[in-house]
Amino acid sequence: MNGLMSYRRFGRARSLRSDRASARAVTELRLELGRYVATERNERSVAMSRLSFGSSSVAT
Repeated sequence: MNGLMSYRRFGRARSLRSDRASARAVTELRLELGRYVATERNERSVAMSRLSFGSSSVAT
């Protein structure tokens, strides 16, 4: 019985480590995607403000 309990205990510990590693990977992926989305949004807003600025200066 001791061997079985030991196996279960270590199996669960391995599972918890795996869960933590997976959670860390997901968090890092979210951070990377967040940076990408923020960069895309900033570039678009800069491009739109340049377009609107350019069109208003042409109309004047």
